[in-house]
Amino acid sequence: MKIYSLVFDYNLEKMKQTGRPWAEKGYRNKDFIFEYSAASIATFLDKNPHLRYEILTDDVNLLAQKISNYRVSTSNLSLIDASDLISQWTSHWYCFWPLIQSFDYFAASGESVLKLDNDLTCLKPIDDLLVFDGAIVWKKERMCSDGKDYWGEKFAASRAFGTDRFMIYNTGTWGLNSSRIHMAREIPSLCEKMISVDISSVSKFPESPGLFSSVFNTSDQTSNCFFLEKARVPVVESFPWFDHHCYSHEAKNKCIEMASHLILRG
Repeated sequence: MKIYSLVFDYNLEKMKQTGRPWAEKGYRNKDFIFEYSAASIATFLDKNPHLRYEILTDDVNLLAQKISNYRVSTSNLSLIDASDLISQWTSHWYCFWPLIQSFDYFAASGESVLKLDNDLTCLKPIDDLLVFDGAIVWKKERMCSDGKDYWGEKFAASRAFGTDRFMIYNTGTWGLNSSRIHMAREIPSLCEKMISVDISSVSKFPESPGLFSSVFNTSDQTSNCFFLEKARVPVVESFPWFDHHCYSHEAKNKCIEMASHLILRG
């Protein structure tokens, strides 16, 4: 079982250009990204010190320093300098291409893979979750077809995949077991199809009048979800094991707050 997270300095301008005009408010800067990432990692280590956990990062020293502020065992934590890989993945114009490529990178091992976003709070040991035969997602959200027109998601999905009749799950946790991981090698090509659809004719942001995007901002997630439908993979939701701090511009503060009981004092 490969359990991993990806922590790197985001290109906020690229995020704003590809569907997240609020990126500076939500992610702020590199130090803040690494701060809430360390908090998220600490809660996992606290509940699962016996599980190997790999972090691909472009700044091992900064992340290690921030994790050291927490009272957790790091004996099964591996901080991997993936600067070259991350640089390669972030050269793609779509800001979340590294999420697609990192999962594909681990899928090549043939082992079960579980990707944990860097803004989770782990609530309890996940041993029971890991025995599931299928896919691990965080939580069911809605049918793709039920999304708002101006998001552009169902517009892009219909043109990329020929349908918008499939379930959208939040993939803040995203895993596949070893019997199905070989099928995941198709996901990058699905995402390429999704992000190649120009949604600018329908895209708008009510909170930012006059702005639009040519690409749906979580096309990686939509592609994962279409893959699940296409491959008929059974799904388990992981929200009993994790909180995901993702539904507001201030949500990352909650990620830090939820780990505050683990901070070393004095």
